[in-house]
Amino acid sequence: MMLTLIIVLVGTLAVLLLGLRIGIAIALVGVLCTIFMLSPPQPGVVGELLWNATKSYYLTSLPLFVFMAEMLLIGGVADRAYRAAVNWLGHVPGGAAHSTVAASVGFAAMCGSSVASAAALGTMVGPQLTKHGYSPRLVFGTLAAGGTLGILIPPSLALILYGALTGESIGHLFMAGVIPGLLVAALFSITIVIWSLLRPGDAPRMPNVPIKQKLMSLVALLPALGVIGTVLGGIYTGFFSPTESAGFGSCLAVLIALASRKLTWSNLMGAARSAVETTTMIMVIVAAASILTYVLGLLRVPGLLSEAIAGSGLSPNVVLIGIAALYIFLGCFIESISLVVLTVPILVPALTALGVDLIWFGVFVVLLIEIALLTPPVGLNLYVLKRVPAGQTLDDIIIGTIPFIFALIAGLGLLMIWPGLATWLPSRM
Repeated sequence: MMLTLIIVLVGTLAVLLLGLRIGIAIALVGVLCTIFMLSPPQPGVVGELLWNATKSYYLTSLPLFVFMAEMLLIGGVADRAYRAAVNWLGHVPGGAAHSTVAASVGFAAMCGSSVASAAALGTMVGPQLTKHGYSPRLVFGTLAAGGTLGILIPPSLALILYGALTGESIGHLFMAGVIPGLLVAALFSITIVIWSLLRPGDAPRMPNVPIKQKLMSLVALLPALGVIGTVLGGIYTGFFSPTESAGFGSCLAVLIALASRKLTWSNLMGAARSAVETTTMIMVIVAAASILTYVLGLLRVPGLLSEAIAGSGLSPNVVLIGIAALYIFLGCFIESISLVVLTVPILVPALTALGVDLIWFGVFVVLLIEIALLTPPVGLNLYVLKRVPAGQTLDDIIIGTIPFIFALIAGLGLLMIWPGLATWLPSRM
């Protein structure tokens, strides 16, 4: 079993080093496995596997949530969210950095993608804060970490993918991400407070603004809050399925863009194109990984892994710590979505045998993926923010994220100590 896993992992990494796109690399390794690792060879099943992997109803909400996020971005929601956060928090120690975390929470609730959150807020916030004297390390560390909230706070593309792979309710997974997402945001703010106290020169205070200006900035956010409330409230009450809520939220987002007079035919087509490109990229990876999952299933790797873990006598917490270490290591080399589709189908049978709640484990995995987004050499958020023209270097961004990685690890620890952080809200649905 271990030899099979090592061959698959080393083969995948070797093909990636050739410069192939991740989906093509996984598909190539999968097809080679059907030829050389199965007896008799079964390359003829590839077409059926690709079709079955991509026809899932769960995945239909993906393009709709991406389109909704694009429309809200066109409507200026990200800018209004950040200005409101600055008005309320700018005058406290590290206030603008706290504002970035608050805006990241708001944008995460409309976006579902960590990379999109980091890119949108980075372009808008990065140059502005460095001009006000903020340390590039604090600014871009906060932006990179805040962006990771996009795959934890619903709607989350990563949780949709996890639900499609495991058959768990996407609505329950969405609700499971709410409290841990807010907890992680609070841990980020605590990190900023400590940083500001230790190095006050890195975070100069901004002037306080009148209460009227603060309230007006909140009023400007009401349309976006209405979209968030409708999408999440509809899922929580059972009035909408996740796909229906994504469609309804997309319609509301288009109306907001129209009302702001920023909607044109060009950016409407751009939003649609972005939704198609993102969905296609994810679907290719999911379809490619289904080939490897099929091969490993025939070789009984998940079953043997379950038996090995069950026979080891290890407690569930020890197993989970081992899984966390594996994810953090692999996250340095494998892109986050690919990491989910490669590992979850193998691990779920073993975790089910241990009695681990799979809704809870979905949040646990996403927190680990958040760490992967911040760790070089493949951390996507790092490279997205490197493109922002604000004088920062890649070293500044990497060093700036280190305290926030520890905050994420603290969040993982709290989730293991109190599983109810993830399971309580879904249990109330």
